[in-house]
Amino acid sequence: MRNAHDTVKAYFDALVEGDAETLIALMLPASHYVKIGTDADEIVEGSSEIAAYYRNHVASTEDFSIEFVNLDVQERDAVAWFYTRQIWRLKWQGTPEEFVMRMTGVLEKTDRLWKFAQIHASIGHQ
Repeated sequence: MRNAHDTVKAYFDALVEGDAETLIALMLPASHYVKIGTDADEIVEGSSEIAAYYRNHVASTEDFSIEFVNLDVQERDAVAWFYTRQIWRLKWQGTPEEFVMRMTGVLEKTDRLWKFAQIHASIGHQ
């Protein structure tokens, strides 16, 4: 059984590796699931679009690396939350990009496994 910190790290490892199936498996299949990304229309509400969202994300991303500036994961009983600030370097739909990513999220423990219930991302400054 992974703790919440290891689950958050597994999420970012799967992003870098382009492993959509692991990303999908880490998400909570619930109506209250929310993923808010950096684009104006990048929002997933409920679990029905999780698979399509992550498959599209990894298909659109190449040469991905993440440098952690900060990562804090707190865990209490069946709820955990995280904050991270990172430098992302990647090709997004073929265009090289580098930016500071700020993310927060909430995880729930279900059947002894941590799953993401909410993720919010924004782009910051270095």
